Amino acid sequence: MKYTEVYGRLFPRFSRIEIHPRVSEILKSLPRGKLLDFPAGSGALSYRLYKDGFDVTACDLQPSNFQVKEIPIVRGDLRIGFPFEDEIFEYVTFVEGPEHTENPFFAFREFARILKPGGYLLVTIPNYTSIEARLSFLQWGSGEKAITRNRITEKYGGDESMAHISPLTYTQLRYFIEASGLVIERIEKDKTKRKQFLLYPLVLIIQLISWLAGKSGREKWWARDANSNKILLGGNTLIIVARKG
Repeated sequence: MKYTEVYGRLFPRFSRIEIHPRVSEILKSLPRGKLLDFPAGSGALSYRLYKDGFDVTACDLQPSNFQVKEIPIVRGDLRIGFPFEDEIFEYVTFVEGPEHTENPFFAFREFARILKPGGYLLVTIPNYTSIEARLSFLQWGSGEKAITRNRITEKYGGDESMAHISPLTYTQLRYFIEASGLVIERIEKDKTKRKQFLLYPLVLIIQLISWLAGKSGREKWWARDANSNKILLGGNTLIIVARKG
């Protein structure tokens, strides 16, 4: 088990080490307010944002794993919906979550429901639209290792919520966000991966094909974003900042 230190406390680490600091950095530029962190896990991100000055409520399918006594923890199951009233949070963090959900569309509708108008949803997801993931798809027919019942049983004790059962590309994620009444304001990444630049000639070919498709072609495929350097060369993890109108 790997651990990460947050303001002098150690927490089990389940996410890439770069993600939580980047999420904190983005949120620090915004006014403080009431924030829901889901899935909260052991509480590493919840505690970081609590120390940053946010009024944090943690939520997780397995609240017994949560380790921060200063922060209230509520059980939440996105198969049935959150136990919260409408429009009560200024912020929601959905970090390393979409790929674990059984019904991502329902998840984003729930986040939109509990956000106040003008509130922010901050989402992170493995970058299944990067140039590396696209090459993986050419080779294996998928940007993610195959999920099997045996693998879930052997690796996760049969708990599907621990596996990447919904690996979403950027365009799929964008549809779910926008169809839920939210608008994407920023796209960021966890870090720069130098080895991705070895594939830059392929990136240029993809971008040239997008340019030759013309404006209408690019709009049909949302290629301005999906084929941008920020996504094609976007590290391991995409960070999406969306706002409720």
